Amino acid sequence: MRKIIAILVLCVAGIASAESPSVGKPATHEHRGFYSNMSFAFAHNWYKNSREDLSRGYFENGGGYVDGKRRVVDYYDYSGYTFPMSEFKFGVGIANLAAIHFVFNIGFFSGSMDYKYEMYKSLCTLGEKCPETLDESRTIDEKSRDAYSFRTFFGLGSTFYPIQDKTSPLNGLFIGGSVGYTLFVTMINACNEETTGNGGVSFQLELGKEWWISDHVSIGFGFGFAHTGLIWQTLDSHSSDNVLSLSFRLTRG
Repeated sequence: MRKIIAILVLCVAGIASAESPSVGKPATHEHRGFYSNMSFAFAHNWYKNSREDLSRGYFENGGGYVDGKRRVVDYYDYSGYTFPMSEFKFGVGIANLAAIHFVFNIGFFSGSMDYKYEMYKSLCTLGEKCPETLDESRTIDEKSRDAYSFRTFFGLGSTFYPIQDKTSPLNGLFIGGSVGYTLFVTMINACNEETTGNGGVSFQLELGKEWWISDHVSIGFGFGFAHTGLIWQTLDSHSSDNVLSLSFRLTRG
């Protein structure tokens, strides 16, 4: 009996090894093991950024000095485009269903900047309180100056491949998401070249389709959206950064 059981076990093991890929070698047209992706996108970036500076002390007011404060606010409204915005993902594919990966992207955008500058003052005699007022003589509103922006994102994410049937026309459909940190700096083309920048926590979403072109390599397209909440010296009304993208993808694994 023991010999018969041993023979049956060996037969089952032989059939299983013949039907499945060898250890360390992923099956064809499946996302298992090492996973990498490169994408090159046409992207549109727009943001509302601001910078707020508050100073306190003694200020000149009508020939004398009074105790008070001044608040200066710069508003930046940017819109720009780029090709390509490059993105790289490296990680591991699990059970042909999902990939977990690091994400890094970089883009140089060309566009235009609307800029507004305002100064508010609250100047009172020592010990008194008075409301803040807008100093109209110190307000500047300039439209559509050329601007060039550098933007980068790095974080962690995952890509899901929900359609497992390899004969389905939807096989290769993917849904992706990531969270991380965004940094950008923009140079405004003016007589006295100015710069603005900011950063914050971001999320990215992507939906698309891939087609296998070899046993382990696929190509495809993806539509993406990214949003960042800006955090450095910003006002609530001007504290967001957004990107829409259409990307060509090359995936291994």
